[in-house]
Amino acid sequence: MAQLLDEFQRSWVTSVIGISLFFFGVWLLTWNEGRAVHHAHSLDETYNNAIILSPYDQLDNNNDGKVVHISGNLKIDEPLTEFDYGISIQAVKLKRRVQMYQWVEERTPRDDDETIGGAQYSINDYYYITEWRDRLVDSSSFYVRHGHENPRDIPLKTITYLASDVRLGQLQVGNDIIEKFNDFIEVTSDERPERRDVKLHMGIYYHCDDIWNPQVGDIRVQFYYAGASGEAVTIIAKQENGVLVPYESSKGHKIALLRHGNLNINQMFSAEHFDARLETWKLRGLGVFILYASAVCLAKLLRILFFQMPVLDCFITGDPMSLGNVLLAISVSLVVIATAWILYRPMLGAGLLLAAVSPLLYTVGVYDVVHNGHIN
Repeated sequence: MAQLLDEFQRSWVTSVIGISLFFFGVWLLTWNEGRAVHHAHSLDETYNNAIILSPYDQLDNNNDGKVVHISGNLKIDEPLTEFDYGISIQAVKLKRRVQMYQWVEERTPRDDDETIGGAQYSINDYYYITEWRDRLVDSSSFYVRHGHENPRDIPLKTITYLASDVRLGQLQVGNDIIEKFNDFIEVTSDERPERRDVKLHMGIYYHCDDIWNPQVGDIRVQFYYAGASGEAVTIIAKQENGVLVPYESSKGHKIALLRHGNLNINQMFSAEHFDARLETWKLRGLGVFILYASAVCLAKLLRILFFQMPVLDCFITGDPMSLGNVLLAISVSLVVIATAWILYRPMLGAGLLLAAVSPLLYTVGVYDVVHNGHIN
């Protein structure tokens, strides 16, 4: 114990970082696996409760409160319009993207530093260019403000219009599902607006005198739409008073699935499970990396801690870049993952626990072979 305390005092900074990384990595993996388990459970619950509807069926109020699967073409009666630009399109969403021509500051550090009064100061070169930007660039923070002033605000705002009545078959699509239409497509119109101060070029509307030589403060506008009328989509959600709304599972998860195209119920849930697994594995990888970084920081402490355990003494070498640190991080991660899954899917959880202890079993085998060889 005294040797452990001495090592901790010598490397207390890296030790504290390592311990902090360990607890953060375990927390991240625990949270991620808990979320994944609950989401998978909610998807299975939704799948088991879902009924299949046809877009040609009449509205049946007896289905209120039930999870429904419906596939068909979107119906949108009233178009979304922008009269100033002559835009009118029947879609779920219409997005107006506004950009302003502004000054932008770029800073480049010099290779050599300047020494003043015995102290070194880094020197930067500042360059100013003009670009189209979606957000207002605050020129008051520029190093050289004179001659590089931007307007204080953008007079025209970026906005997204939503259709008031979107239907799939006889069911109305609720706002929570409408928000999921985010596959925007650029509107390419060649109809010139009636306003003479607006110029059209390549589908972009310019508020300027010369589109080839824009001035700071000039504005350009582009339009995008998502979910065109007549487009085939598939939705799985709860029917409530003739409206498709998210279904809340027993775990508290709100499930409302939207996919483009005509997909059956099995294809919908398979795609959703795949996306959920992909997101889960991203965070798993991050968690394993954090635990590996923790093992690197704590390598010498772990070596001292397990010095009296012959098997672990072979496993933990004390070298920060050893394979043992990687295996230790993976083993701890698998234990956390298995603990989360063992109640929901026992076979999967048991398999993960076996994988977690496999590096230890391997080192036990190696240790036994090596020492038996020496004894013989």
